[in-house]
Amino acid sequence: AVVSTQSTGKTKICMVNTPHNPIGKLFTEEEMEFIARTCEKHNALIISDEVYERCVFPGEEHVRIANIPGAWDRTITIGSAGKSFSMTGYKLGWAVGPAELINRVQAMHQTVVYSAPTITQDVVARCIEREVELKGKEEAYYTQLPKVMQEGSEILSEAARDAGLPFVKPYGGYFMMLDTTPLGLEFDTSKEMYDVQCSKYLMEHHKLATIPLSPFFNLNKDLSDKYVRLCFAKSTDTLKAGGDIIRELRK
Repeated sequence: AVVSTQSTGKTKICMVNTPHNPIGKLFTEEEMEFIARTCEKHNALIISDEVYERCVFPGEEHVRIANIPGAWDRTITIGSAGKSFSMTGYKLGWAVGPAELINRVQAMHQTVVYSAPTITQDVVARCIEREVELKGKEEAYYTQLPKVMQEGSEILSEAARDAGLPFVKPYGGYFMMLDTTPLGLEFDTSKEMYDVQCSKYLMEHHKLATIPLSPFFNLNKDLSDKYVRLCFAKSTDTLKAGGDIIRELRK
């Protein structure tokens, strides 16, 4: 509904993010078709952020909007080596799309960052070559990563349920949104958002590191007012320790 009401003849670009950060949503084929048709109606380009494409949980489906009939010619798809191979310090990725659009991406890239370090490109190239060789096999990283991410999310989800804290169930990505409303915390929000203060409080008083959501967007901040973001891209021991802290929050 938002895509339909906010899109006008002045709309130039529509940005899509799936799997979505921070809510872990996967857009369905029906939703992608609607977005594609809306962009076609207004002659708008599509930038599809799919950096968590390799973190889609087992049994779930990642739908690429570029594969929707008629969408390829107006879509630039963004991927990330850092997310695909769990080396987020490597700020390296790729853009895929029709030559006419990618040529413009290359021109912009050259004037902004010029080039990526050679060594990181070489490392990523070798990772990709290995995945091509092991495609579909159990030992492939792309086979193991979704399982690891799902297991991590389940550890935190179980802890949240035990504590009676609502959460948004993720279907991919690194993060889970936790509703802190039942904790009954109160802060002076005249100068700083609730979620920012809540994250500081949880760290200082409970040693639980969370991430506020309000810095990520400008409109409708009240929709996520009492939510904080948890990351499950951590070791099992760290996640279990975090889960124990979450269980203790309401005791």
